[in-house]
Amino acid sequence: MSSYLDQILASIRERNEAMKVALGPNDTSRLVAQRGDSPRGFAAAVSPSTDRILIVGEIKNATPDGGIIRDDFDAGSIARDLQASGAVALSVATESQFYQGSLDDLQSARENTHIPVLRKDFIIDPYQVPRSYGAGADAILVIVRAVPDDGVLQQIFDAAENIHLDVLTEVNDERDCERLLKIGQNAPNALRVVGVSSRNLDTFQIDLSRPAKLAAFFSEATTLLTLGGIKTRADIQTIADSCPRLNRFVVGRGLLRAKYPGDALSALLKAEE
Repeated sequence: MSSYLDQILASIRERNEAMKVALGPNDTSRLVAQRGDSPRGFAAAVSPSTDRILIVGEIKNATPDGGIIRDDFDAGSIARDLQASGAVALSVATESQFYQGSLDDLQSARENTHIPVLRKDFIIDPYQVPRSYGAGADAILVIVRAVPDDGVLQQIFDAAENIHLDVLTEVNDERDCERLLKIGQNAPNALRVVGVSSRNLDTFQIDLSRPAKLAAFFSEATTLLTLGGIKTRADIQTIADSCPRLNRFVVGRGLLRAKYPGDALSALLKAEE
């Protein structure tokens, strides 16, 4: 039986190739010029030296393992709420089939806030990088496991660096970390901000002991974010206790299942007041 990730990537590859046929080769200069503004600094927003808990609020309409999250989904409204409650940045799912997202969601979130907005999707081809920039992303998520070819992965990081687009690089196991460290020798932006995930990408199960194990691979020069499975203040404390460097989190379902996501975010941050 194929994993969630296998199913998602098969669909992404098919849609990406169809997009290439429909839209033709990338004209990077045009895509960059048509944007009309500069990216807000995602890496800068999540990287200040601080002992406080920092949270990136994730906005998504559904998940592969859980279906629709909320019936009253409105990316712009949720974005305003999360910003007002202390999110330092936002992550917006734009994958359409499994996450029910869109670039319209990303643009709505950005138009309604002043903090950086990351495009959460499955970037598997350098072709997608300038298109993300042109659509208004301030940063992109690059999942190491989703790009098995080191050469292609290098090209994705190079494409982002060439247009000054920040990257959040996600690792899910030790092999991901080893590949990333190797690629990072020639792609410094690959190691600026790394997301250490508690999620098993084959089963989507959560293991809160995983982030600390993955964090050990990276030097102090890398800003680390914990991804996946954060629902309560106790979850945050468990991870922070396991590794003092892990005081930055991306939180999605734990906020979005609440009636008022901003209130849920405030509850996660209240011990920092």
